[in-house]
Amino acid sequence: MVKITLRKFHRYISLLIAVQLLLWTVSGIYFSFNKIENVRGEQYRISSTEDQIPNKPQLEKLDFESAMRIVEERTILRPQTIEIIEKPKRGSEYRGRKLPLYKVVSFSDQGKEINVYQDPFSGEIVAIRSSQWRIWDLMWGLHIMDWIDRDNIDNLLLKFFSLLALLTSISGITLFFMKNEES
Repeated sequence: MVKITLRKFHRYISLLIAVQLLLWTVSGIYFSFNKIENVRGEQYRISSTEDQIPNKPQLEKLDFESAMRIVEERTILRPQTIEIIEKPKRGSEYRGRKLPLYKVVSFSDQGKEINVYQDPFSGEIVAIRSSQWRIWDLMWGLHIMDWIDRDNIDNLLLKFFSLLALLTSISGITLFFMKNEES
């Protein structure tokens, strides 16, 4: 009969949980060193009283030229191309937004490509996505263990590994205070 001691249990369970603990730590460090306002692209917006006034609902879509002009006026970005998004795509930069959307590919003064998502009827800028946001999104997916959609914090894998991490911590603390070498 195989005798499983607390020390063996702790050793093997620690090996299983170590990679995820490392991912939780690295992603947590990334979150703490990056301001969420910058991740959301607020530094690219030009604040004005016009943005705070609700737009009247329009029945027709803005033409591409007008949409690009709005991006030019409401951000510090230089719009280059525009496309319309009408179908949802899993794990996309615009997930959770009401479709259709205009995707306006723009550039910052530093030459970084920034995607601006815009309501095609009102012209409202609903999201700004940069490489900083993409890294944040990747880290978030690793942190919550939802690698495809990156928005389900109620998943079974996350719950399982969280409980496993708790058991690992408790067994490690117990082993620290145990005097018996056969544990």
